[in-house]
Amino acid sequence: MRVKEPREDNWNKLKRLLKYLNGTREDKLILSYDNIHIIKWYVNSSYGVHPHFKSQTGGMVTLDNCAPITMSYKQKLNMCSSTDMELVAADDMSTLILWTKLFMEVQSYYID
Repeated sequence: MRVKEPREDNWNKLKRLLKYLNGTREDKLILSYDNIHIIKWYVNSSYGVHPHFKSQTGGMVTLDNCAPITMSYKQKLNMCSSTDMELVAADDMSTLILWTKLFMEVQSYYID
């Protein structure tokens, strides 16, 4: 809705974002860690927040104090409850969770 029919406050938010991005153009992102052997994934979903009661799933992986992977996407399924949606979100992210562990082990890092 915001893209098709933006309101004045949407334009103000966009201008604020563009001003921030322009002001931080030269900044560098530094990812650091103390213990690479512990990887934590966080997965969550929001039930029925889109039209036709589609849900939103989000996930983030952390290595110590940085989050190199974050994602969020609209679910393709309609579920009957928020509990069901949480299970679908966990199942959807499980392949990425396993892939992350296997990828780090192939790079010669043992994961606890």
